[in-house]
Amino acid sequence: MQNNLSTLYRQALPSFRSGVFFNTYAYPTKIAPESIAVYIATHTDPGDTVLDLFSGSGATGLAAQMCEHPTQSMLSIAEKLGVDPKWGPRNAILYDISTYGTFATRVMTNPPSSDLFVKSAEKLIRDVDVELGHLYQAKDDQGHVGTIRHIIWSSVLTCRQCDRDFTFYEGMVSWDPLRIDSNGKCPHCGARVTTGDNAFSMETKYDALLDKSISSRRRIPVLVYGETNGRNWRRAANTTDLDGVTRIEALAYPKDTKPQPIEWGELYRAGYHSGISHLHHFYTKRNFLIIEALWKKAADYESDVRDALRLLILSYNATHATLMTRVVAKHNSSDFVLTGAQSGVLYVSNLPVEKNILKGLQRKIKPFARAFSYVNGCTGHVKVVNQSSDRLQEDDRTISYVFTDPPFGDFIPYAEVNQINELWLDATTDRSDEVIISPSQDKDANKYGHMIMASLAEAKRVLKDDGLMTLVFHSSKADVWQALASAIEDAGLDVVTTTHLAKSQESFKQVVSAGGVRGDSLILLGKTEHKSGTSVDTEAEPVFYECPNNPREAYASYVNHCLENGLRVELDARDAYERFTSFGAIT
Repeated sequence: MQNNLSTLYRQALPSFRSGVFFNTYAYPTKIAPESIAVYIATHTDPGDTVLDLFSGSGATGLAAQMCEHPTQSMLSIAEKLGVDPKWGPRNAILYDISTYGTFATRVMTNPPSSDLFVKSAEKLIRDVDVELGHLYQAKDDQGHVGTIRHIIWSSVLTCRQCDRDFTFYEGMVSWDPLRIDSNGKCPHCGARVTTGDNAFSMETKYDALLDKSISSRRRIPVLVYGETNGRNWRRAANTTDLDGVTRIEALAYPKDTKPQPIEWGELYRAGYHSGISHLHHFYTKRNFLIIEALWKKAADYESDVRDALRLLILSYNATHATLMTRVVAKHNSSDFVLTGAQSGVLYVSNLPVEKNILKGLQRKIKPFARAFSYVNGCTGHVKVVNQSSDRLQEDDRTISYVFTDPPFGDFIPYAEVNQINELWLDATTDRSDEVIISPSQDKDANKYGHMIMASLAEAKRVLKDDGLMTLVFHSSKADVWQALASAIEDAGLDVVTTTHLAKSQESFKQVVSAGGVRGDSLILLGKTEHKSGTSVDTEAEPVFYECPNNPREAYASYVNHCLENGLRVELDARDAYERFTSFGAIT
């Protein structure tokens, strides 16, 4: 194993956006189980038990199961890394405070029969289609009755020059080439307009579920996409569509529908979140009624199938069924490109999309069936615990290896994001145990570091004397890195070596954040008192992996060097970039 580990940590671990589980359900900062499986199979022997302290999407549990039946991508990763894993079933114990994360993990690691799931899912969708499918009917571009595939809505602004309303679509979208901008022209008076200089139009409507009037940003449909007898079509929204929206909004909620308040924290923005105080405000009335009907009918199935059906619904819900769904205009594209909600935020764009949920769920059945079929053939046992990892249930020195991906400081407020799904489960995450930096929760970097340390200390307790831990981490802030470094030391662990995770595509926040960092660090930890028995040969000098002239990767190498050599992380990413540039290290 020693030679394998020396080789393993000399290169970045590839992670990719494909594989057996990729198209099932989304989760912030999700790592491909195939990549983790190579690490598990290299660090452990068949039959060993691995632990994840912050299991999130459950990827470590799936990875442990995958060690029994390595896929071609796993074999390719092992070959690329130059290691010879010991394939075979592993067991896993997963801790997380997220009710959605642990719910999804339990379903995925112990699914029903794939065939039974497919039959049940198709029946569920068919039953709701019979009952409410007419809500997705619309006249096509030739006047025939068709089925809506999706509708693009638009925010409405008021021109400061002529005081008339216009849609964001009218003022800020141009065609040939297709472009979405924050600058545009008022269609009424021709004045140059921006989203910053012109007020968004608000409207006050009676909310039957809250039994009061609320004020929110005004949005109207502008483009309708549909299908008629196999022919796809697109047309501008018209008065018939507006009348249809009015009729749907007048429909009564089922009598047992209860309002679910949103608990806002760091993600609230007064602009596009105006009037969004409860779960149903994140949906059009049509899509809320459809999701609710699906959810209630799923309750009629046996528990294992019911939970799988509910995960199917939730896999589409937050990312594709709400107003957070959006469109983008790609270079040289002749039409808008549909995309889901941005990961890790609760962003509602100026061009939100209302998708046909029934059509979308039908497409999701196949990826789930494929994943379930794969797991049905695995024998490794996965235990999922919905509680904080600062108080593990396991006995001392019983765990062979830990692979964990803790929250990255203030990077993503998981509980705030996941509540869109958790409110349907009627069980939201207890935020008092959430290990993040959060002003709204009165948790600073020191508090965050202390909470991380408590979990790492527990991991040390349950690790075997020769057991190792691989910790994945990402931040552009020195105080977050230093909090982690202090937590590692205070927990009685040592940094043995480091490498990084090479993602095929960065997250939204990694791309747009000022001073963003490319790639997550992978940190190998061992028990302090057993350090001499777990050393891995590494180069003494910091390695600027793959692309030394890339400032985002250079910062990750700088942090890794500090961790390996017990140095204080003094620089934020932005400051480090400036320092690297002045030294001529980056051009």
